[in-house]
Amino acid sequence: MDVLRSPDYYNAWISRQANVFSHPSLARKEATVQLCGNRASRAFTVAARIVYAIALWMMVSGAGVVFAEDAKMGLKDVYRDFGMGVAIPPPRRFKAEEMDLIKAQFNALTPENCMKPESVHPAEKVWRFEDADALVDFAQKNHMQVYGHTLVWHLQTPEWFFKDGDKPASRELALARMKEHITTLVGRYKGEIRGWDVVNEAISQEQDVYLRYAEGGGGWLKAVGPDYVEQAFRFAHEADPNAELQYNDYGIEMPVKRQKAIKLVQSLLDKGIPVASIGIQCHFRLDRVPMKELEDAIVEFSELNGGKMKVAITELDLDVLPRQAQGADPTAVEAANVELQKVQPCPPEVLQRQAEQYAALFALFEKHKESLVRVTFWGLNDGHTWLNAWPTKRYNHPLLWDRTGKAKPAYEAVMEAKR
Repeated sequence: MDVLRSPDYYNAWISRQANVFSHPSLARKEATVQLCGNRASRAFTVAARIVYAIALWMMVSGAGVVFAEDAKMGLKDVYRDFGMGVAIPPPRRFKAEEMDLIKAQFNALTPENCMKPESVHPAEKVWRFEDADALVDFAQKNHMQVYGHTLVWHLQTPEWFFKDGDKPASRELALARMKEHITTLVGRYKGEIRGWDVVNEAISQEQDVYLRYAEGGGGWLKAVGPDYVEQAFRFAHEADPNAELQYNDYGIEMPVKRQKAIKLVQSLLDKGIPVASIGIQCHFRLDRVPMKELEDAIVEFSELNGGKMKVAITELDLDVLPRQAQGADPTAVEAANVELQKVQPCPPEVLQRQAEQYAALFALFEKHKESLVRVTFWGLNDGHTWLNAWPTKRYNHPLLWDRTGKAKPAYEAVMEAKR
């Protein structure tokens, strides 16, 4: 028998279930329900009192009452102070039970690849929205928020952006193409996507170099110049003034890249460009999680913009296999290793260390929950992770669920870190 709670309790519960409606506008092409201001408050209050009346009747009549609080809870139910997200391919790639796992555990989605330029805009007059549309529709049907990834990047961007026939594109042409790309993509999902990774991985890993070129010296930095980051943020804000705009990068928890990230974001703020958050990717390796540096970065980033800057953990995973590559540079490819390709279970002692280190991370996230907007895992389970192919083909175990969908010790440790 459920303990009867006040109407305010059910009001809060209904509001949490409808948190997808907290973002200003929710329409792409089709009309959707929009709740705002006092209208939303009145609707939630009426609904809460109805639920309260039903609960009272069921208690008096002896019927059992079970609400979400009393059902088996997922990550999104336990960690309520920030969003719980997962990066996924299009829904068609998943089995039914995997879809159920996504719905039970998460309230935020990031498109892993289907909104990157090479996927959605492979040629100048060619757009492929099918997979992106399917992901956004799935999110809406299941009351999940979407964070778009990514508008401007030096990788997975077709060369046509930077070509004018057989010559390099001029700055003016490259900027016009950038604007058209951002305006079209952001505009299509205006109001449906809460925020965007506007620019991804613009900062150089080299200590004395500020911004990075694409491999071979090309990309947006060469075509436009160092203000390409500024221009991308301006175009994104024009396309959807309500979207939360973010700079996203790996390794910016470490001091050298951290200071560059602060410099970059502060330069945008100084020009009046709205930056809502900084995304720290957090592709970590077992036994090498930089806890102190990560905490320092969260604190320092959150002090920007008069203490209003939010931080997102955007691409979390914990690699348990050896590799030479540092950070998360997709171009850092290593030679094939037959041993790492073998299909074999993860040793129990490794799973335990992974669990302890995930728990420590979530204890840190909970400590700084006021600064965090969300925590997103880069992949659903050990069968859906980029770390099975990077920096070489491997049989990896970096996430909270194994390939069969069974929760690993790391999942229980993360849940217990909150309790």
